[in-house]
Amino acid sequence: MSAPAIDRTRVLHIAKLSALSLHENEVDQLASDLNAIVKYVDELAEVDMSDVPPTTQVQFEASLWREDEVVVGLTRDQALSSAPQVEHEGFAVPVFVEGAS
Repeated sequence: MSAPAIDRTRVLHIAKLSALSLHENEVDQLASDLNAIVKYVDELAEVDMSDVPPTTQVQFEASLWREDEVVVGLTRDQALSSAPQVEHEGFAVPVFVEGAS
């Protein structure tokens, strides 16, 4: 089952829902890239996996992660000292969703 093609209209709709601002020259390229991804996923769906057992977990012989180590962090004043703007004893960030305050 093939997914519908992703055209300019769909890209612009997704961009609006995602609060993304795209330049006009990015829309066609993004539509092309997304269509290539969907085409590849469709190709993967055609691979015969009937002889492949389901995998629910992959376990490595040795952990690739380092051990957690408790270290002293920054105080609030140290962290906020290089912030461009501080409000209510925390980092101030601009509103990025329309209608939010």
